[in-house]
Amino acid sequence: MVGNKEILKKRPAVFKLLTSLLFAIFCLLHGQLSGQTSNSDFERIKLNYNGIEFSGIALSPDQKNIAISTKDLAPVLILDWKTQKVIHEFNAGNWHSGSKISYSENGKYLLLQELEYRDFSLNTPRKIAFEIIEAETGKLIRKFENVQDVLISADEKYMVSLEEESVNFTRLADGTKEKVLNVPGASNAIALSPDGKLLAVSQKVSPEILKSTFSGDKKSAKVAAKTRQMVSFYDVEKGTIIKTVTELYEIIYKLKFSRDGELLVVSQTPEVSTQVANKKISYFNLIDAATAEPLRRGFTSMSVNQPAIHFSNNRQFFAINSKGQKFQEIHLYDSETATLQKRFEMGKRIFEKVEGEKLFSDSRPSFTFLPGDESMLIAIGNQLIIWNFNIEE
Repeated sequence: MVGNKEILKKRPAVFKLLTSLLFAIFCLLHGQLSGQTSNSDFERIKLNYNGIEFSGIALSPDQKNIAISTKDLAPVLILDWKTQKVIHEFNAGNWHSGSKISYSENGKYLLLQELEYRDFSLNTPRKIAFEIIEAETGKLIRKFENVQDVLISADEKYMVSLEEESVNFTRLADGTKEKVLNVPGASNAIALSPDGKLLAVSQKVSPEILKSTFSGDKKSAKVAAKTRQMVSFYDVEKGTIIKTVTELYEIIYKLKFSRDGELLVVSQTPEVSTQVANKKISYFNLIDAATAEPLRRGFTSMSVNQPAIHFSNNRQFFAINSKGQKFQEIHLYDSETATLQKRFEMGKRIFEKVEGEKLFSDSRPSFTFLPGDESMLIAIGNQLIIWNFNIEE
């Protein structure tokens, strides 16, 4: 296996070659797997909100409602899944580029994350906005401006924010800041384990790691400092670092623990100056949370913007958005075998032919598994599409 030092030593030339090879392999696989494309069984949901573009969707933990965020100062909508009717509208997440949206673990709160027009940046901490609102009433609990990341603890007691090099634990009930963890070189992402004991943080590569990894090789160390990041685990109660993962990653945009807390998913994209034009590749890698050791299993996405990964309600499947040779796609995987099962192409001409409506262009689809885990709801542009993936076919 080629180490971090050897790859970085000749970067960006080696990286661009590897990226081109990966892209060629992806295109080859795309052709080989064309028989697995499933576009025949889909339907649309019409909400009678003319001109609205959707930016984020999420299924409530009780699987009764769908929360939908929108672009251009439009409202957050709550859809009753059984009737497919809007039952609430909230004035929240009023960002022109839209927002990601997610429910807290028990469904009491909604977390909205501002989407930037351009996801990928240089290796500098991003500064975006977040809002936390009550899912039933739309009441604003807290708005964050110019922070790197925000999450809600699984027990719904704390809102946890990454601001500069500080991770702040603030009580949702009364807004009292209870704990602050200092994380030198913190970058874009944090994740809190389901039991609230373990905190994962993305960081710039520390001078100590650079020195030990690239001993005597100043050129490679300089490249790593500019284009790579690392992940560290912290003990929340003690406020101390437990271990830094022995792997250097690309620019990390999202960290997420599995529901059982055993795995940490790392979403990363190469630093923008090293990417091959029009051939962006993002990666999802796994870390064993108990040992803080990187696992060799990983997945790629060719998504135009920052991709997402979602697991089915029964954890049997997971899905990643990507891009094929022509269209945006959703890729459905079997969780146990990690094999690709189905692909759904989201070409606007496909949907326009069905009902003759104009589909807005959108390179950032949002998606969620629906109750029963036999279908998925996809939001793209001004369309809400149910994909029945019929895994047995």
